[in-house]
Amino acid sequence: MVRVRFAPSPTGNLHVGNARTAVLNYLLARHNTGTFVLRIEDTDLARSEALFAETILEDLKWLGLSWDEGPYLQSERIPIYREHADALLAHGYAYKCFCTKEELEAERSNALRRGEPPRYRGKCRALSESSCQALEKEGKPLVVRLRALDKEIRFRDGMHGEISFPRNHVDDFILVRQDGIPSYNFAAAVDDMVMEITDVIRGSDHLSNTPKQIMLFLMFDRKAPNYAHHGLLMGPDKKPLSKRHGATSIAEFKSMGILPEALVNYLAIIGRSVQHEFLQAQEVVRDFSIDAYSGSDSLFDFDKLLWLNAAHLRALPLDRLLSELGLGDTWADRVALLRENGKTLIEMKEFLDIFDSPGIHAEAFDHLSRVKGLERSVVLLGETLAGNAKKSFEEIYETMEKETGLARRDLMMLLRIAITGRKSGPPLKEVFRLTPEQIILERVSCLQKKFGNSVNV
Repeated sequence: MVRVRFAPSPTGNLHVGNARTAVLNYLLARHNTGTFVLRIEDTDLARSEALFAETILEDLKWLGLSWDEGPYLQSERIPIYREHADALLAHGYAYKCFCTKEELEAERSNALRRGEPPRYRGKCRALSESSCQALEKEGKPLVVRLRALDKEIRFRDGMHGEISFPRNHVDDFILVRQDGIPSYNFAAAVDDMVMEITDVIRGSDHLSNTPKQIMLFLMFDRKAPNYAHHGLLMGPDKKPLSKRHGATSIAEFKSMGILPEALVNYLAIIGRSVQHEFLQAQEVVRDFSIDAYSGSDSLFDFDKLLWLNAAHLRALPLDRLLSELGLGDTWADRVALLRENGKTLIEMKEFLDIFDSPGIHAEAFDHLSRVKGLERSVVLLGETLAGNAKKSFEEIYETMEKETGLARRDLMMLLRIAITGRKSGPPLKEVFRLTPEQIILERVSCLQKKFGNSVNV
């Protein structure tokens, strides 16, 4: 039975890169009829906030990533970590360290001066039990450290292939801090053991943590999960995706009018080659395979996301689309007409102004200002429309074509702007039928005022 976990830290809003991790784990579970576990890693007490934990849960629900177990909070599992630390101490796989912050900082500075990576050099490794007891009686603060094995760590990564870390790569890292709170690597490994996690998909920024966690599995004589580390999401400047590149949190994409299925679709195909990019939810699950992904970093293509979102908008059942837009059934015809034009829910809402607001976009005015003979044509349009509510679009076009002498391209643009207030949009014949006559007449009046003529319409 496949068991995966998504383990975010509630120190901020859910980043799209972390959401990608959630999507891949969710798909692995669903593809294999497995279990998707949600774990909140909130042991960083200074930075973790309950509000962020709540918003992460809401974002996962919005994305449609339903979990089967959890959410488990690490802050409520401290006794479990304490028990496992005691077991390591009892078997000699861990030891108590009484080094002060000043000593550790001096050791770090010396290593950097020598051009070496900072690492604990094991001062307290050989302390006797009696020495430890004496220091504890004195009230000396202590941490619990791993007694690292002098062993090469090898594993097969699902996206990178065979990876090995040399002997002495893993140092005696801290398992339990002075305040009794476990370190990230210790808590993560213990939880993966206790929760019987079989597969871990996470970002390549966690690759350096893997040998430490595998070593803990070895010490507890447990089989480590299958690991797969996906690449990070990059902005156009090939730097990690951040706020300077635009939207990065799931909440921001939601407020932009992105559909959850479109975002999941996009996050599922980044970093892999696919025959078809547009995938419905069941297809994303069916086609999932870890082997298809590259471990390399990937460009986050906002244009590709918008393209996929537009495709999902077109495929969405009309009643669902109306619900997403916050509209009732009376808007069905107009929304059905516009669904081919908007790339986001926000754009679709803006297009709905065609039907209830006589405004005209500035670029539309600018375009018409370059059309010769426009003043007379605008007057004729007003006269043609006034009192002819029953005329079809074809009849109005034929009249205007005969009377104005405008080139077909210019005439169509004049009619489009008069009817919609925009240079582009849905098919004119259909939008003319659905737009209130008074709205169109007000736009024509606006055009007449703009171009120096005023005719009562």
